[in-house]
Amino acid sequence: MKVEDVMSKDIIVSYVPGTVENTLKILAQNDISGLPVLKKGTDKLVGVVTRRDIFKNADEDQLAMVLNDDFLYVKKGQNIEDAARLFYNERIHGLPVVNTQHKLIGIINPKELLKVILKENTETIASNYYTKLVVPVYVETPIDIIMEIVNITNEDALPVLDENRKVAGIVSDGDLFKLSTIQEGIAKSDMGIGDDEDQWTWEGIRDTVRMYHATSEVSLPKIPVREVMIKDVKTVSENTPVCEIAKLMLKNDISHIPIVESENRLIGMITDIDLMQCLFLDK
Repeated sequence: MKVEDVMSKDIIVSYVPGTVENTLKILAQNDISGLPVLKKGTDKLVGVVTRRDIFKNADEDQLAMVLNDDFLYVKKGQNIEDAARLFYNERIHGLPVVNTQHKLIGIINPKELLKVILKENTETIASNYYTKLVVPVYVETPIDIIMEIVNITNEDALPVLDENRKVAGIVSDGDLFKLSTIQEGIAKSDMGIGDDEDQWTWEGIRDTVRMYHATSEVSLPKIPVREVMIKDVKTVSENTPVCEIAKLMLKNDISHIPIVESENRLIGMITDIDLMQCLFLDK
């Protein structure tokens, strides 16, 4: 199967020349973390930009100065195995698809490839793909400490254990960012809301700002993680077929699932990126 068979043609993009502020608004309005950048007036792909790129270069307001022009992509005609290998090796969540003229024709992400895994109905099981190197936290850990762990490990989600060492929930970086606060001076003075924008748009932009000012600008309430974690956590065993895991991720719009053994004891974690292996291993 080729990448163009599964890619999305509904592409959200930004353009150069252009401003960081406008790009940040596009990211916030569409609830995405990154997007392709085109040369204005063309379909020529010149780079990609993420929220992390923007906030690593907070003083720049020209998009051309913060975008990544040494980016990963796949070409029309490549097999989906090539995309799966890039997702897994680089731990990324989006790849532009270009034609022979290097013009953008689509975008592919792990969710599209999870659908392929589901259709293949493979009997391969989780034990072949999950990682045992996980970072669990205790239910009483304060969420400001959780934030520090997220920043240090670069993990998107952490399993939460109770006093009996059983899985009690899961907490994601998004759960923490929703609770974070940021100095209002950073907000409307630097990125004022326009007359044509509603309050929802502004809140989205401010949430984006919160996300990438993690240690220096963000503060969190002094509460334990048990008060913010997702308690209805989905779990699987190491013998669960990967097609069932893919189905669970797609149905619940999640990317991380704890692997447990008897009595709900944690033994690992499996992610959508981990599952990319089953599309290229032994092929």
